Amino acid sequence: KGEAADAAGFTVVMKFGGSSVSSAARMREMADLILSFPEERPVVVLSAMGKTTNNLLLAGEKAVSCGAPKASEINELAVIKELHLRTIDELGLDSSIVSGFLDELEQLLKGVAMMKELTLRTRDYLVSFGECMSTRIFAAYLNKLGKKARQYDAFDLGFITTDDFTNADILEATYPAVAKRLHGDWIDDPAIPVVTGFLGKGWKSCAVTTLGRGGSDLTATTIGKALGLREIQVWKDVDGVLTCDPNIYANAVPVPYLTFDEAAELAYFGAQVLHPQSMRPAREGGIPVRVKNSYNRHAPGTVITKTRDMRKVCYVTVSVYSDSSM
Repeated sequence: KGEAADAAGFTVVMKFGGSSVSSAARMREMADLILSFPEERPVVVLSAMGKTTNNLLLAGEKAVSCGAPKASEINELAVIKELHLRTIDELGLDSSIVSGFLDELEQLLKGVAMMKELTLRTRDYLVSFGECMSTRIFAAYLNKLGKKARQYDAFDLGFITTDDFTNADILEATYPAVAKRLHGDWIDDPAIPVVTGFLGKGWKSCAVTTLGRGGSDLTATTIGKALGLREIQVWKDVDGVLTCDPNIYANAVPVPYLTFDEAAELAYFGAQVLHPQSMRPAREGGIPVRVKNSYNRHAPGTVITKTRDMRKVCYVTVSVYSDSSM
């Protein structure tokens, strides 16, 4: 695996969620974070900016009932336009990076309003605008900084999925297709790949699909397995997988080591950091997943592996809450 990764020039996958790229300031910090690890040659996977996915879905739902003439007046559309154009302006980039997408988005909403119907297939296509724009902005910003980057839409990179719109699954053909494309492009013209999370292409319909809950993490682990990398990094807004919900117990601490089975069990009991399905490719490929904090980049985070040295046990405090009225 290591030799294959070196030949391709990649060492890790770095996946960043929506809160990590929610503004121009956050994108600057993410670029600085990536460049602060010069020993790494990452494949970067991004979610849509901030609340963009939710706003796209709300815009689609409103378009169904508002009528075509009023589709361009939907508030969520205005919020999406303002966020992306402001971010581009603050980063000193050209608005043409996203202007075509914003125009197409408005036309799509008018079409939904005219048909008074939002199918699952159209819903997936609508949602894809978020990742398509965030990755183009971030790749352009890295290039402006002098760090060569290349943007990829996952549905053109080789992510082949079932045709289960809104909850598609990765098909086995994805792995060699993604590896071939990324290897080939690196050999021809080395650049940091910036890939849309959450998206794929249905193998029968050839339409854009989304991967459901934990979809961007699944994108990252799929790339890690395809390239046989040494580690997959999932950057969140917490210091790792915590012992409990910090909103409930303020003294929650990160667990340094977990197995995939333990991480799945924590998810079953309500942990929101990782979805077990998104970890499947990493588990199959035997590739560690490291959960790190994009707001605290040098914290070690949580490393999730198939097995772990039981001498590295994390002893934690279990708090029992009682209700005196019971």
